[in-house]
Amino acid sequence: MSNGSSTQFRVIAAFTGFIGAWLPFFLHGPIPEKLDRVRINGALAVWGWFVARMLIGVVVGTTTWPRIVWVRGALFGFLMMLPTGIISLATPGCGPECMAANLSTGALVGVLAGGAAWFLTGRHHG
Repeated sequence: MSNGSSTQFRVIAAFTGFIGAWLPFFLHGPIPEKLDRVRINGALAVWGWFVARMLIGVVVGTTTWPRIVWVRGALFGFLMMLPTGIISLATPGCGPECMAANLSTGALVGVLAGGAAWFLTGRHHG
């Protein structure tokens, strides 16, 4: 760990959020076919989940509250995924299990983004 600059912290948090956004793809989805079934363009709608997760790192890197990066990462990861989690709840064949998976992976991506930035820069915020 070194004493990195605030710019480094922000870049690392954003980059880790971008990479972490793809974790759910390997774990559980979202699955475009579930959305196609209800006349939603599933391939396009799935990008909403990925973009939300990619933004988690940006939010974690640019905010300073709560002060502790692990708490901030989990909180903002959860909050960023809440709207898409509600969409999951409303999707037939998905429901509460998908919502829980989206909220928990959002919190995980937030912790990863903040943790990586802290580990590599020694800072808790940008």
